[in-house]
Amino acid sequence: MDDIKTPEELSNFMSKNIDYGYLGKNNRVYHYNDSDFDSEWYEQYILENSEELVNNSYGNCFDQVEFERDWFLKNGYEIKTIYEMVKLDYNNVYPTHSFLAYKDNDCWFWFENADFDNRGIHKFNTFEELLNYQYEKYVEFLKTFNITNEELERIIVTDFEKPKEHISAEEYLNHVINSRQIKINKKMGGNTHE
Repeated sequence: MDDIKTPEELSNFMSKNIDYGYLGKNNRVYHYNDSDFDSEWYEQYILENSEELVNNSYGNCFDQVEFERDWFLKNGYEIKTIYEMVKLDYNNVYPTHSFLAYKDNDCWFWFENADFDNRGIHKFNTFEELLNYQYEKYVEFLKTFNITNEELERIIVTDFEKPKEHISAEEYLNHVINSRQIKINKKMGGNTHE
């Protein structure tokens, strides 16, 4: 990590070296193509630290955001770490997501590696524009799951602090869900994005 000097270098390093997966309590690394990837996740998942992520070359968005957090804070950036989910009172198949935003030269940037379709660095004039744009991407993805409009109304977005390493899926979810909620201005429009 010491050789990485810019966000662009970090993005390049991660896209070449970190694949989507997770470390299990059983020390097994689960790849997203494994047949038991989803069925084992809730019971097996533990939040990796940055060294484990690099050594294993696998991490989900939770792990990758913490690796990114370490690098950006070490390099003096203002950051926000954001979590989003459809919070329902019943089990569902809707994915959740964590991501990192950082500020540089009075602009905000969405840094993304875990979400293959949006991988890279996306520039915005304000944090609100970034959040609204990314939220729309999340809703667009959720619609591929045949989500209802009522369920879409149950999306929560939180700004969370660094969790403890090696916590379980349940502990991680409790941490991020109980963090500061952010209200999304769904009618904002006029986003400037590069």
